[in-house]
Amino acid sequence: MYNHFGVEFEQDPHKLCKDADFSVLDMLYEGKRAYFGDYHCHAATGGSSDGKTTLENWLHGLKELKMDFAGIMDHRQVRHLYLDEFDPEYFLYGTEAGFFIAENPDRFPHYIMMFPERDSLYNVLSAFPDVFAFNGDKTNGPAFDYLTVPKARFLEVIDAVKKENGVFIHAHPKQVIQSEDPSDYYFGDGTVIETGYCYIYPYINNPSTLANYRLFTDMLNLGYKVYNTSTNDSHTMPMSFALNAVYTDKKEGAAFVNALREGAVNSGYIALKMSVDGNVMGKTVKYKDGMKLYIKIDDVHSCRFDKESDYRLEIVTDKGVAYAERITVPYKVALEVEANRRFYRAVVIKESDGGPAAIGNAIWIEK
Repeated sequence: MYNHFGVEFEQDPHKLCKDADFSVLDMLYEGKRAYFGDYHCHAATGGSSDGKTTLENWLHGLKELKMDFAGIMDHRQVRHLYLDEFDPEYFLYGTEAGFFIAENPDRFPHYIMMFPERDSLYNVLSAFPDVFAFNGDKTNGPAFDYLTVPKARFLEVIDAVKKENGVFIHAHPKQVIQSEDPSDYYFGDGTVIETGYCYIYPYINNPSTLANYRLFTDMLNLGYKVYNTSTNDSHTMPMSFALNAVYTDKKEGAAFVNALREGAVNSGYIALKMSVDGNVMGKTVKYKDGMKLYIKIDDVHSCRFDKESDYRLEIVTDKGVAYAERITVPYKVALEVEANRRFYRAVVIKESDGGPAAIGNAIWIEK
C-alpha cells in the first residue's frame, strides 16, 4: 500500500524497460524549455479588482522569484487586460468569476476563464447577457455580475470558452463547495482542477491541497478527463509556494495558456517530461502491445528545489502505484504499459515533509 498527499493507493507493479530508447521523448520536447508560474493571481488594477499590488510591482516580483508568468484573474471586469502595464509576455488574459447554480442555489462555484487572446473574454461575456449582465465597459469595473444560472446553460458558456481556445478552471473547489460527490465539481472533460492551494497556508502541503488532490484523484478514477494546476491565489504579492511547470518553445502568455488547454503541464516546482507512444501529458492514446511509458526529469525551479532533500517519484495508474523510487535530478525511467489501464500519471514527493514537488497530468489509454 502506498500513500501520498493523504490518498492511499494499491500496488500495481509494472516491468521496467532496460536500455530504453528515450529519443522519441527527447524529440517531443526538442526546442522547448521549462517555464514556471502561477495561473491564478490578483493585482491592483483599479475598477473592481481586489489585489493589493500593481502590475508593475507584480512584474518586478516575478523576476525576483524567477517566475515566468502569472494569470491576472481580476474579478468582475476586463479593464485589467487593456492596461498599458499588462505585459502579455508575463501576464495571462482572463478573469475569476462565479455563479449560483439554479438547481442548487446554495452552491456558488468560483471559476476562471483564461484565454490566449485578449479580446476573447470580452467576446464570451458579450454572448451571454443572461449569465453575466455584461455592460461592455473596458475601462471600469464592475462590468459584469455573478448571477443564478441553470447548469446546462453554464455548460454552453464553457463551450464558448473552448471555441475561443480558452481554458476553464474550477478554482479552489473544495474550499467553496462542500460536497463529497465528485460529479458536483465536474464541468466536462478538459476542466482544470486547482489541486495545490496556498491562499490560506504559506506552504504547499496543507489541508486545502490535500482535499483538492483527493478530489482530483477521485475524478480521474471515475473516468473524468480533468487536468490539475496549483495556485497561490495571491492578492498581495507574487509568491512561489505553489507553482506550475510548462514546456513551450516561446516565452509568452499565449503559449502557457495553450499548454494548459491541452493538459501538457504539471503542477509543482519539478518539471516532468512524459510520453506514451509519442503522446505527452493530456493526450489520449489507443492501447497496443509493446507500448512504453517514458519519463525524464531535467528541470527544476531553482528557488524552490532543495538539493539537500530527498525526492521520490511514483507512477500512478487507475489501479494503483505502478512504480516508485527515490530519485536524483537528472532522472529518467521507462515502463512497459499494461493492458486494461485507463491512465498513467506521475507525482514527485518531497520526502522530508511528504509534500508535492510535482503532480503530473494523465495520459489516457483507450482500448
